[in-house]
Amino acid sequence: MTAKDMGHPNGHRGDAGTLTVQDCRTQFDRVGSSRHRHARPVVTCTGTFRGDRDDSTVEDATVRTGAKFVPGKHLAVQKTDHKFVLIDEQWIWQSLAIVCVSVCALVAGVFCLLTGFGARRGPRFRDAWRQVPGGAAVRTVLVGTGGLAAVGAGAALLVDGIV
Repeated sequence: MTAKDMGHPNGHRGDAGTLTVQDCRTQFDRVGSSRHRHARPVVTCTGTFRGDRDDSTVEDATVRTGAKFVPGKHLAVQKTDHKFVLIDEQWIWQSLAIVCVSVCALVAGVFCLLTGFGARRGPRFRDAWRQVPGGAAVRTVLVGTGGLAAVGAGAALLVDGIV
């Protein structure tokens, strides 16, 4: 996941337009290791793309979707350099959850770097917590940042499941 790629499904990059669905198909991609292979369903819909800005059209445009749609359904998509991407509001919440979980991991890593917790023959958690350089101020920043990020991740995942 990169910031560059996040702009397409959020509707901020590429040429916005509408795909009128003609047909949707499910294919199964083989994923996994050589010992534990399984098939993952991938739904693609094909149709006519009409750009919002310049009214350009592309016949037989194909976009990956999460579900099958009935013929005639209009989908909001972005035309990128090489493909079409479905504009997905859910992506915003998923991206926020990923960022918040990453911040939690970063806070834990900073704590371990500051105290040596988790290293071989390193201090136990309680001892490491008491010996944080900077004392109560740094502990407050670590707990506040980690707690806020954890609440943000939980809220984003909750909204993602509801919306």
